[in-house]
Amino acid sequence: MIDDEIRITIAAQACLEILELGLDAFAGWLEIIVYPGAFRVTQETLDDAGVVHQQDNSLSGESWSRGPVILSWQDVQEDSFSLRPGHNVVLHEFAHKLDMLNQRANGMPPLHPDMPIKAWTEALSQAYENLQQRLENHQPTINAYAATNPAEFFAVICEYFFTAPDILWQHCPDVYQQLKAWFKQDPLARKRLN
Repeated sequence: MIDDEIRITIAAQACLEILELGLDAFAGWLEIIVYPGAFRVTQETLDDAGVVHQQDNSLSGESWSRGPVILSWQDVQEDSFSLRPGHNVVLHEFAHKLDMLNQRANGMPPLHPDMPIKAWTEALSQAYENLQQRLENHQPTINAYAATNPAEFFAVICEYFFTAPDILWQHCPDVYQQLKAWFKQDPLARKRLN
């Protein structure tokens, strides 16, 4: 049963991302599905040879284009009440919704008119490549899941932007500046005030 604790916990975190963007940033869909814990999905993938493979995965969250955001309440609670820098399933899945404002999850949400596409692309592409190189060399960096693809990179860096801005700044200062301009917020400055 969805109660006020669940509603308020999820809404408060999701709204953090759109404080300066407005409610229209979450337009085009209506539903949030909350499971008690991790949920299983079967996904089909196509390999380079054209063979379809089915995988069963256990997920804590999922976001569909024009569809629902799906969350595990257990994971939402864990992220909400015991801070894990760089980890927040609500921020992650709602970042995908923001990314999909351009109809695709590709790490490139619609930029504000005063934001040059070239600066965004260069900052995020370079950071994505650096992440992959650091992982290959077993060097410390942000969450390795960010190297999955550009959409996951965007969602993970959004988690860091809000939960561990100092770590994002340390590893990806140019990315931090781009997110600061896009979200019209500066979590690092807020953190320094505390």
